[in-house]
Amino acid sequence: MGELGLNKIFGALLAVGLVVLGLKEVSTIVFGGGHHGHHEYESLNQWAEENFHGYRIDIAETGGGGEIVEEVYDLGLLLLGADLAVGERSFKAKCASCHTIEEGGANGTGPNLYATMGAAKQSHAGFNYSGALSNTEGDWSWERMDAWLENPSSYARGTSMAFAGLKRDNERASVLAYLASYSPDAPPQPEPLPEVTADGDAEEAAGDLAETDEATIDGVIQDATELAEDAAIEAEATADQAIEDAADAGAEAIADATVAAEDAIDTATEAVEDATEDLTDELSPEE
Repeated sequence: MGELGLNKIFGALLAVGLVVLGLKEVSTIVFGGGHHGHHEYESLNQWAEENFHGYRIDIAETGGGGEIVEEVYDLGLLLLGADLAVGERSFKAKCASCHTIEEGGANGTGPNLYATMGAAKQSHAGFNYSGALSNTEGDWSWERMDAWLENPSSYARGTSMAFAGLKRDNERASVLAYLASYSPDAPPQPEPLPEVTADGDAEEAAGDLAETDEATIDGVIQDATELAEDAAIEAEATADQAIEDAADAGAEAIADATVAAEDAIDTATEAVEDATEDLTDELSPEE
């Protein structure tokens, strides 16, 4: 028998061995076992949780004990803490380049501001106003002057006063008090906003708030529970379908591998028979 015949025999045997090993490997991958990334899950819920993260719902804990505090702007309270010295420094640093404030002071880029608090707007004789303030209501009350000083361009659209405004509440209150100190006819300062002192009204308001919070929390919990239940049902159904699909795919893969293995074995067997026949012919004495 020549070298070609021996190669055929070894090749056929090798093909059979590879097919058998491949069939075992397919079975291991599909149905578990070995060390090919297979993960053991303690339950179906664990499998669904790790493979379908989109169905996880994190429900934040809610409590009704947090107090909701709404900040209220209290100009009267700010004026109680106003400091004339601070107001003077602020006026000289940010206003004096355009305005004078002493009685009989000259107009500059802006009008003299003596006796401004409580006066009518655009009332200073001898100053050419832009007319923007004519579109606003009322005299210079504490509240209106406060809004004007905070943001002139927003208070009076089209004003020619190129000043960004005093944004800090305490500073603005001090400037208001300083302007009032140069206004003999300034109106009385606004009073601080009243605090809730009636125990009955306070308790009733607290009770209403507690009932509202409790109803809101109950609604949120109910909605979250229903959503979680729906998601769990959908996740379980998806998991069952995935397992069924995997089993079908595994069975189909096994079937295909089995057929391939049988074909390979038949081919290898034929190759062995052919090689054996060739070897027999070569070893037989010539007639």
